Amino acid sequence: MLFLTPRYLKHAKLLHKGVTRFINYKRDLLTKAKLDEITTMRSSLEDAMKAKDRNRIQVLTDEINKVCEKALPEARHSDFADNVEVFFVAIVIALGIRGYIAQPFKIPTGSMQPTLNGIIAQHTDEPPNPSLVQRFTSLFTGRSYFNVISDHEGTLRRRDPITEHNFLLWTHCKLHFEDGHTIKIGAPMRQLIDYPGGLGTYRYLQLGLVEEEGLTPDAKKQYSVKHGSNYIRKGQILARGFMDTGDHVLVNKFSYHFRRPDRGEVFVFTTKHIVGIEKSQGFVREHGSQHYIKRLAAVPGDKFEIKPPELWINGHPSEDFGPMRVAAAKEPGYDGYKRISSGSPYHTVSNEGELEQDEYLALGDNSGNSLDSRYWGPVPQRNLVGPALMCYWPLNSHWGLIR
Repeated sequence: MLFLTPRYLKHAKLLHKGVTRFINYKRDLLTKAKLDEITTMRSSLEDAMKAKDRNRIQVLTDEINKVCEKALPEARHSDFADNVEVFFVAIVIALGIRGYIAQPFKIPTGSMQPTLNGIIAQHTDEPPNPSLVQRFTSLFTGRSYFNVISDHEGTLRRRDPITEHNFLLWTHCKLHFEDGHTIKIGAPMRQLIDYPGGLGTYRYLQLGLVEEEGLTPDAKKQYSVKHGSNYIRKGQILARGFMDTGDHVLVNKFSYHFRRPDRGEVFVFTTKHIVGIEKSQGFVREHGSQHYIKRLAAVPGDKFEIKPPELWINGHPSEDFGPMRVAAAKEPGYDGYKRISSGSPYHTVSNEGELEQDEYLALGDNSGNSLDSRYWGPVPQRNLVGPALMCYWPLNSHWGLIR
């Protein structure tokens, strides 16, 4: 004869199993009194199941559920904790996007002008006096105005009177006096020192450049004060004019994993292990890799030659949009491709050649003022970061997709 287990006993067995798991998993969180109470009730449930006492099982089921629900300390809800959690999740997502999908870069120099602007500074003889409209629009165009006057009188220290500092996305300089006083100027070193461009600091302080052999435009420079001209008067002009921020671009770090780089596109690469750069720019070894942005002018297997104003690829003038625009020199700022002298102090001089497997030719659109593959050789494939996708800041004529 076949006997079937009643439903109330099946439910009791499931409850017994659940209580046992609750005790095992939450033992460290339960007080001794609560643990003893729940254990005693579980034993009572076992006795009722053996006696098949349906009413007693029903009563114990309700009691056990209530006791277990209230046994643990109440977890207080914290809006602050929730916000912190959301904040850190956002950071993790942002770092993941930056590391594997897209990364922002700031253009520091003018080697790609006028396609992409580096930081441009202009000295003015008179203090800039922008109108309210100009000040408002500068919030979107990235223009800053300078009229820096010394609030201190004293002697500048002889070595490195100006030092450059970075804070997040902002670069500024400090002017150092021998007595320890400092004056902050919110512009990069190059824009203060460059002459005849820049904000006039070179002129006002009569700074002398300490030449370091082989420095490129992307390298750091060191400066010292000329003898007898390192005394600063209170009220003396230190910097004057305006500065336009360099273009901020978004680089697609994802696409080169699925396609070959296209000839003619603007791309970003690291300088690490490019022998020509390392030999002409010794600080790379000390400070690690940098990122450069140039025009990808030729791909593996291409034969290239610069025949001013054109770039020739495989025996014909380049038909890619970017090089054609540079060579045509019809738009303001484009002046054609330049050949470089064999007397260049840099490691490699290549006005023509053939690229080997996994080598790429990197040229600046501002050919007359760009240290590129003509000087330090081709870019290895392992150094490629990705194509420049778009310019997202400032909101000027360059905003949008990059060609």
